[in-house]
Amino acid sequence: MSRVVITGAARGLGRALTMRYLERSDEVWAGCRTPDRAADLAAHGAQLCRLDVSDEELITQFAAQVAESGTVDLLINAAGTDARAFGAAADQRGPFEISAEHFLAEVRVNAAGPMLITRALLPQLIDGSPGTVVNLSSRLASPAIGAQTCFDIGYNASKAALNAITVRTARLLAPHGVIVVAIHPGWVRTDMGGPQASLDPDDAARQLAATIARLGPHHSGMFLRPDGTPHPW
Repeated sequence: MSRVVITGAARGLGRALTMRYLERSDEVWAGCRTPDRAADLAAHGAQLCRLDVSDEELITQFAAQVAESGTVDLLINAAGTDARAFGAAADQRGPFEISAEHFLAEVRVNAAGPMLITRALLPQLIDGSPGTVVNLSSRLASPAIGAQTCFDIGYNASKAALNAITVRTARLLAPHGVIVVAIHPGWVRTDMGGPQASLDPDDAARQLAATIARLGPHHSGMFLRPDGTPHPW
């Protein structure tokens, strides 16, 4: 049994991943902004905790709760957002339209949040196994793809920032044996991905869990596709 920490666990891909690891009989710590909306996860055995990755005080409290249970084998930073969650109109998210407030709010959740969560859980990741950190990124983080496809510049830029954080974190933690990767999970049918997306959340979670299980030290610092093959930067 592994001890797994998942952020953004209340819905979408984070929820599907939480259920996947619970089905494997792992101990899962599920961070949710609104735990009341995910009470069924607790009924399935998840350790449900309040966590808003944009709130440093809640991050500290969450990490302290996890630390009381021991080391962490796997951290999946799945919490993510786009500018619509902060009130931006769907057609007002380009570099010539988006407000600085909405842009920076995305960076805070999508890039700073995973960085701060990983930092807060460092002792638990280093001790024991050591652990693995998976940052759920996006193909839109690739500048080559982002030049052609961009629905939300704050999303693209924040995921690119997350990739930059990933590679530096991987380098710093290499001496401790901690594996750190960024993974594009595919286009998943979630509230953010939309109903037209090609992947069912449960199928995406199943593939990601299989890919994560195959990760080794040589993967650390890489940007990967869902199947574990390298994604172009």
